[in-house]
Order: sequence, then structure tokens, then C-alpha cells
Amino acid sequence: MTSPTSPSSPSITIHPPGSADASLRDAQDGADGFDRAWFMGTWNVAWSTLPMWKDKKNVNIHYVSLTDESRPTKFESTVSYIKQSQPDTASPSTVRGVEALTPGTNGATFDWRGRNWLFFVHSHWEVLGYGDDQAGLEWAVTFFSKTLFTPAGIDIYVRPSRQSDTADVVPPPQDARNELVGRIAAALQGATEEVVQLASGGFEVPVSP
Repeated sequence: MTSPTSPSSPSITIHPPGSADASLRDAQDGADGFDRAWFMGTWNVAWSTLPMWKDKKNVNIHYVSLTDESRPTKFESTVSYIKQSQPDTASPSTVRGVEALTPGTNGATFDWRGRNWLFFVHSHWEVLGYGDDQAGLEWAVTFFSKTLFTPAGIDIYVRPSRQSDTADVVPPPQDARNELVGRIAAALQGATEEVVQLASGGFEVPVSP
């Protein structure tokens, strides 16, 4: 399902959880599908429905492949953030984990397991949509299933196009970021009932200039 767009704005498609759409299939099965190598690198969480981000800012997620595969099936994630009450110069808190492609699903569904003292924490998440924008931004929408510790939720990821594999993210221009996030949030309102209900509680996650 897509949101209204101008001729200069690519359409935004949001798929339901568990989708078998060709754009989300395992790209190892053919030329098309979800390119997990493209997904590696650093993303900024620009919008979310997850309560844990409500008092945070500068939330970034960095993905690094743990295999030599062209379409990695296992990768490491590092989430970094600071509290909104802290100065921008504060040292970020971090959470590390390992993602593995979920067997028997499409090519964009993963199981996460925490590292170090979070080794006993697990979660399940998937990509519902992704693409790029003519303003020079890339985006992805992720859906997280409910766990013992967190409710089900949705994140919108944004980053500059063709980002290098570095843990340091360069924030996208604020105006372009806001415009893209607004269009994605509008597209979520045209998705399935579960997604629409979650999206109604969405909020922007601040990022420092």
C-alpha cells in the first residue's frame, strides 16, 4: 500500500508482517529480493512507536556482517543512544546483539539475541518496506514482535544514501529527513490494521544537528 506522492517523490510501500512479497524474499533465490548487504551500515532511528525511545535522542543502529556471504545471514548490531536530558556531548549508551536470518521466512526477517549481560534476551523483527528518496536518503521500516520486556512496535530508519561502513552516522538534512519521515508515517496509515494501530502511537526521535 502506498502513500500519495508528488511526481518527484518515489512511492512508499509498506508490507504486512510476514509478507511474501518479492521485494522481501531472500535475494539468494534470484536477482531480486531484499539485499541484506545493502542493509548493513549505520541507520538513524527517526521515528518510532517503541516506548523505550521516548526519552532518547541520537538513536543509531549499526549493522556489520559476521559472514563472507554476499547476502549475510548473520550480522552484529550495535545500538547507541543518549537521553534527551543529557548534553549532545555525553557518551552514548550501547546495546549489542547478533541477528540471524529466521529459517522458513522471507529474506528480511530476523531473530536477535543480546550479547554480554543481555545474552538471555531474544526478539524477533522484520523489514516491512525500504527504498531511497530523491533527496539523497535511504529508508527502512522495521516491525518488532512483542517480547516479555517490550510491546510490539515499529521503527523508521533513515540514512544518507551510499553510506560507508562506519559506526559514525552523519545526520541527514533536517528538512529532507522530516519530509521523508512524514511520508513514511502517512504510508503506515494505509497498511494492515495491526500496523495502523501501532503507528497511531508513533513519535519522532530527536537527532542533534
